[in-house]
Amino acid sequence: MTTHGELERVEPQAEAERGRPGGRTIAGVISRAAAAERILHAMELLPDARRRGVEPKRVSDELGFVLHARPWSETSLLVDAVTARFGRIFLIARGAQRPSSQMRGLLTPFHPLRLSWFGRNEAKVLARAEWMGDLTPPAGEALLSGFYVNELLLRLTVREDPIEGLLPAYVMALAGLSAEASADRQRALRRFEAELLRLSGWWPPATTGAPDPAGWVVRDGTLVGLAHASSEGVEPVYAPEDVEALLRLDFSSVRPLRTARDILREMINRHLGSKPLRSRRVLAELNRL
Repeated sequence: MTTHGELERVEPQAEAERGRPGGRTIAGVISRAAAAERILHAMELLPDARRRGVEPKRVSDELGFVLHARPWSETSLLVDAVTARFGRIFLIARGAQRPSSQMRGLLTPFHPLRLSWFGRNEAKVLARAEWMGDLTPPAGEALLSGFYVNELLLRLTVREDPIEGLLPAYVMALAGLSAEASADRQRALRRFEAELLRLSGWWPPATTGAPDPAGWVVRDGTLVGLAHASSEGVEPVYAPEDVEALLRLDFSSVRPLRTARDILREMINRHLGSKPLRSRRVLAELNRL
């Protein structure tokens, strides 16, 4: 069975990969961190786009990222994007695949964009897309982790729910995938998973079954303390010190990091339902080759 750790496992890249601009060199890591800071600063400068709960008919120069795009016709695309002020939105990019379109080649994941659209229906019409910033997208096997992050947003968020802090968490996750050490990349993913659960309202205070729990289990998407470090069911039992490290987002050592992966996967699966993540299935197929 493929574990969650296999999904985010990123092996060292070839020397050619390390040497290219924006790769996993120290300069590449610093460059991506600086780009992330510029994007976060640009978010802070955005004005309040909603007034009295009314959705604006036209939106200009909204900072966002494409999560997924698929053909709608020979020349058009259907696009899911995550934005700074409007959350996840659904866009119709008419003519985006025409050779003469200024949007051709822009509507791909992991690239920061300024998006302009119009319409008040669920499907907005994309009027313009402009490249902004130089946040280098994930490369190599780290790309699978990037698609995993995108799929989590597609599956665990609701369209047009303007969750404050969602896009900054996403930008920091992408920046974290530039880390050279596999453990550092996994820490970035664990922080994103925890933050997504928290922002979605699925990170309630842990409930205890005893004043000083001897162990913890995940039930109904939350952590429950046990009076004894054993469970009558089949769910795994987690050590108190590892759960405390997760709640502090302290992944400084190997065991709490591994335990956090398992706990967060349990919690996320509770909200995914019966449909598995496609990115996990793709990685499982690759591992069988």
